[in-house]
Amino acid sequence: MTTPDALRRLTKHGLTLAAVVLLAACSHANEGPAAPSSVAAPTASALPVISPDQLNVGNYLSAPRPVLGAAGSVEAGAAAEARRMAEYVIGPWDVDASLIDPYLGTYYVMDTPAVLAQLGPEAIAEAAQSHGFVGGFASARKSDQAVLVNAVLRFPDPAAAAAAAGAMADAAAASPIRGVRPERTPIPGHPEATAVSYPFTPEGSDHPWTVVRSFNPHGTFVLTQLTQTSAGPDAATGLVAKAIATQGPVIDGFTPTDVAALAQIPLDPTGLLARTVLVTGEVKPTKNSVYPARAAMHFQSDPVASKKLFADTGVTAVAMGQANVYQSRDSQTAQAITKGFDNEVLLQGAKPADQVPALPQSHCAARPKGFYCVAPAGQYAIEANGVGLPETQQLVAAQYVLLTQK
Repeated sequence: MTTPDALRRLTKHGLTLAAVVLLAACSHANEGPAAPSSVAAPTASALPVISPDQLNVGNYLSAPRPVLGAAGSVEAGAAAEARRMAEYVIGPWDVDASLIDPYLGTYYVMDTPAVLAQLGPEAIAEAAQSHGFVGGFASARKSDQAVLVNAVLRFPDPAAAAAAAGAMADAAAASPIRGVRPERTPIPGHPEATAVSYPFTPEGSDHPWTVVRSFNPHGTFVLTQLTQTSAGPDAATGLVAKAIATQGPVIDGFTPTDVAALAQIPLDPTGLLARTVLVTGEVKPTKNSVYPARAAMHFQSDPVASKKLFADTGVTAVAMGQANVYQSRDSQTAQAITKGFDNEVLLQGAKPADQVPALPQSHCAARPKGFYCVAPAGQYAIEANGVGLPETQQLVAAQYVLLTQK
């Protein structure tokens, strides 16, 4: 099920996209996993557009808004830049495919040193701030035997990044953890990285794990990792080494916005956000934004399965507002996505609920703490969560109108 900050995935019960397409075409439940690897020839047909006057949108806004302009302030621009970086920050699953379970906050839009401090100790964030920390993005996941937090931090220039990496490593070395002072440790194959390690016994474990924190200057960036593993020091430093080797070439593809121009970053370059129902009031840093498919992986419940899903359905963008919108290849794949999302919820124990009135291809389900609804809208797949069924149905209806209204 989705939460306000995480998106629903076709994942945990072996439901492949090919099976989803079959479900959409045949309109019956598939109780087991299916193995076909291609969705080249879905048979679901394009759906007629439902007139807005047939839909109950409640109090939700359903008229397209003007496309948002520039950030307007350095602070808003820094947050937008950090979100832009998400596409170029690898996830822990890119290093070890078993690392998919949420850990701590799971993802971090680091537009201020205070967010960096959440990964602790605070002295590390202070060291970054003292060298002109601009912003960054972090992704955190775990398995039963390991944890990996991978982050990329941006600084004004290569000299500042190099100085920051050393200062952050010094701060880590000088910060005892549960009375244990971290020790310097080398990262195999990466002499430029400065790292520390220390033992840590997680709750429920009968033996200490090895923790490694690493800081590696890379141009104007610092690649930093925190790993914990039950397999000993070599496994911990090996995980960091692989993360560095994987992350470096990816961040090289990112074109940073000049610090002086952060306020001019466009907030809705694709225009999709103007057709998304947005969160009002207090907005979390990840919300009210559109992400390329690769960036959206950080917000998925199973990013490994989502990677295949997005590739198979041609997902190019994911808008995260009060509703979530997936821009897929065409109408057929959008129908496949929504049918699959609905089946996953039901397989997890949710109970079928009344569909959105006047949207025959919509699906709703009752969960212990609320309701979940999905619907296709042309090449888009809509999903929404709510406390009550009527308001969730209205949210989907409003989002449908926004996407289909000319």
